[in-house]
Amino acid sequence: MTTAAVSATAQPSENAPIAGDAGEPSFPELLRSLRERTGLTQSALADLSTISPRAIRDLESGRANARTRTIHLLADALRLQGLMRELFIHAGLNGRRANATDTDVGPAVPRAVNALLGRHAEVHAMVDALESGRRRMISISGLPGVGKTRVAVEIAVRLSSRRGWPVLWIGPESRAADGRGLSFGPLMRSVRSLIESGTPDLSRAWHLVGQHDVLLVLDGVADATVPTGVEELLAYCPGLRVISTSRAPWHVPGVQAAVLSPLATPGPEWDAPASLDALAGVPSVRLFLDRLTEVRPGFVLNSADADAAVAMCRRLDGLPLALEVVAGRCSVLGLRQLVAVPVTALLDLAVPARSGTVRETIGGLIGSSIARLGEEHRAMLATLSGFDHAWTAVTAAEVLRRPLDEVVDVLSVLIGHGLVRASHGEPATDLHIPNLVRAFLVRRLSPDSTART
Repeated sequence: MTTAAVSATAQPSENAPIAGDAGEPSFPELLRSLRERTGLTQSALADLSTISPRAIRDLESGRANARTRTIHLLADALRLQGLMRELFIHAGLNGRRANATDTDVGPAVPRAVNALLGRHAEVHAMVDALESGRRRMISISGLPGVGKTRVAVEIAVRLSSRRGWPVLWIGPESRAADGRGLSFGPLMRSVRSLIESGTPDLSRAWHLVGQHDVLLVLDGVADATVPTGVEELLAYCPGLRVISTSRAPWHVPGVQAAVLSPLATPGPEWDAPASLDALAGVPSVRLFLDRLTEVRPGFVLNSADADAAVAMCRRLDGLPLALEVVAGRCSVLGLRQLVAVPVTALLDLAVPARSGTVRETIGGLIGSSIARLGEEHRAMLATLSGFDHAWTAVTAAEVLRRPLDEVVDVLSVLIGHGLVRASHGEPATDLHIPNLVRAFLVRRLSPDSTART
């Protein structure tokens, strides 16, 4: 749908709140509309909010202006959260900018328990791109367990706290919650309709977003459905910013693709004795040790375990989920015992299940990403898995005996999925397949793989 088509179809719906002079819902109409949708009488709302029925009648008729405390009491009584609460407060304050305490992150945004480690550069760059307006949509892709959702949470929290932007989060958790009967407001339903059925209520989205700065996070949506309408929503709501997380990048005009790589692992300099404090500062090692202390409180890295920690982080390619799962096994096994376990055996370790999902293994998650590829991409990945060292696109084209441009196209897709990693430098970009991906392919192609799959 083009921008012109959007404008032609964007007429106020029959049930939309009446807009004020600025094209936004007026507070009296918004208050009455929300009260009626909740099934409350003016008297019932008065009881819940501790505000007199007469005051509510005056507010709904426009004969009185609400004080800040009154607005918050009404928002609490109406159980407004996230974006809808911010818009309600904004309307009640007669268009004055709401302060930081008036906004919050939407109810479905996952809450981070642990600090984000080793992602400062990526998060800073993406926050800056969205905040400055250079990009209005960022597509974060990569292997399962690389931390896409966690990075999106960090970006959302920073933009919400720094700029006061309300955050609308749509992902597996919000879909499950909505199925249990929780309400996420008209905009949530409009946007979900937009991306899931292709028949959006754009007039509703306009009344609720309009010119407001709003951050929309689509967490894993593209992994479950073919998204539609996002381009139209961006064109229709100029203050909207979008973050998507998925196993493969979204292809929307103007989107910034950000392939999230695993955490940095110890380089060759750590093969020789070095400072343990400095080693613990390497992102993958830091995460591994942090999760290890959850099951072994008081654990302190010593020189005897340092080599094992370095080897494990390298074998797991710095993949955060794999590091966390393996660290959890340290309640029973020592570090040096774990290093003796073959990489193919580590693929069978179960990962914590998300709410409403089947428990999977590390290998199962990697296999599901490979299964999403086309036959041509899977064949090239399997062939290139025979390299046990870094290689270049030119080398791959020579080995495969195929034109360089065809190989580059296929490799671009594999890199977008995180199944091939690129180290950019001069004179050439080095490529390699992560150890866990190679181990999965080797096991699948081995003669006795049938018994294990």
